[in-house]
Amino acid sequence: MSVFVLGIDPGFASVGLCAALIEPDRILVESVAVVRTEPSGKKRHIRAADDNLERARAIAKEIARWVDDWNPVAICAESMSFPRSASSAAKMAMCWGTIASIAEAHRLPVLQATPQEIKLAVAGRKTAGKEEVQAAVEGHLSPFAAKCIEEIPRSQREHVYDAIAAVLACEDSEVIRMARQMAGGKA
Repeated sequence: MSVFVLGIDPGFASVGLCAALIEPDRILVESVAVVRTEPSGKKRHIRAADDNLERARAIAKEIARWVDDWNPVAICAESMSFPRSASSAAKMAMCWGTIASIAEAHRLPVLQATPQEIKLAVAGRKTAGKEEVQAAVEGHLSPFAAKCIEEIPRSQREHVYDAIAAVLACEDSEVIRMARQMAGGKA
């Protein structure tokens, strides 16, 4: 039985996604992507609130597609940090609202890890840099996922690596332990 979890690096301009296969003795990332949304140009005379709603819908549509395609048993995500501006906080909240709504609609638990917990879990230090996190997760990539990452612009790859790292940081959760049992046929 194949058991998957969906890893998410929440954002508004860029959302990192990964589908991770849970096996009894390892986690293997099968596919990755970055969902990009951009604000409409001011020349189009669209209100910012309407534009943000359209961007949130685009994010929701893509996350829902991944849930439908991979049928995960859980969502693992980097927990919401507190952005420096009200505008950023509102956009991050909209992204988290889409995640929560999709999780509820599909009855999926959402596992969260703080950025420091993620860095500690994958790189061994709470202060690890992006390169250390990237190096730590590369051993969990299937050949297809590694190829997908190479097709993502370098400036966007960190979002994929953060989604993968979120899954790895949740590895000791009860949900992932049960998924390992399901994958091994012991559930």
